[in-house]
Amino acid sequence: MYKKELESLLKNSFPRAALLYGESDFLIKYYSDKIASKITDPFNKITFYYSDYDFKAVMDILGQSSLFGDESLVVLKLDKKLPKKEIDAMLKAIVLNRHHFLVIEFYQADSKSNAEYAQDFRTFASSFKGTEVIDVRFFAPSVYESQIFLKERANALNLKIDDRLLGIILNLQNNDLGIAYNELEKFTIFDTPITLEEIHQLSYGLGSVRIEDLYEAIFNKKDFFEIYEKMQEEGLDEFQILREMEKYFYQLFLFFAYIKSNGQPNPKEILGFSPPQIIVETLASRAIRIKEEGYQKIFELFQKWRNANMKGGKNIGLHALIKLQAYIR
Repeated sequence: MYKKELESLLKNSFPRAALLYGESDFLIKYYSDKIASKITDPFNKITFYYSDYDFKAVMDILGQSSLFGDESLVVLKLDKKLPKKEIDAMLKAIVLNRHHFLVIEFYQADSKSNAEYAQDFRTFASSFKGTEVIDVRFFAPSVYESQIFLKERANALNLKIDDRLLGIILNLQNNDLGIAYNELEKFTIFDTPITLEEIHQLSYGLGSVRIEDLYEAIFNKKDFFEIYEKMQEEGLDEFQILREMEKYFYQLFLFFAYIKSNGQPNPKEILGFSPPQIIVETLASRAIRIKEEGYQKIFELFQKWRNANMKGGKNIGLHALIKLQAYIR
């Protein structure tokens, strides 16, 4: 099913098991949280993050009868599809134990192309079947849809802000709904209506913090601590910086693979558009300064960084960037 059908379902009921996937990380998490809130209290929710996933541990929870009739919800945050036999066992367990529920958030791994991820979620969804069992695909929200989510969040935070200004916040964050959604937390310090001046004061777009300075320091083997600290002072948290790093190094890997196979880079074929020549030259020169196995280690590093952030770890980014710099020749 799709978002509209899920919204309709959640008006009157909720699933026993749900597999959520698609082109929007924000919507996957948003609806996972929404389903969870309808099923049980937060303290009855057990979450497994990526590499922490352990089939036996999950089955110990889902296969155990509840003595007091309390609902328990297992949430799995994954970027690798599960074997069919494990899916079947989990779904069977919730049939036998009516007080247990399952939600799987299935994200695209950094190392997977869009086509590979699509193939994986189709395979995953084909195994995820049963009574009161659903799978939902989400697409990247339009600007109009994003503003609806921002309006909902603003109302929940009791912010006095008009739709035009919500659109400006979204635009400042390059239409990244997840970042814009979190940005609204900053404005809870105001009791009066939010103004454009206050938005420019508190909400920083990625372009304003010179993330290119960070890349330049990393590739030039210079100390980047002051730049990184300044970026955080200007409003970017570790997760936002990580997202930008993932995008950038994925672009570098695309250039690396193309150059290795074809010699000269063709940005139109690699990226789907043609940036200014100086940017192409910078991407190409940086791309070949990392070995193939170096890219693998970098994406593994990003995954560990993401997992640590999801668990509430602090100051993981600096350690990760020091390791990243070592993979550059």
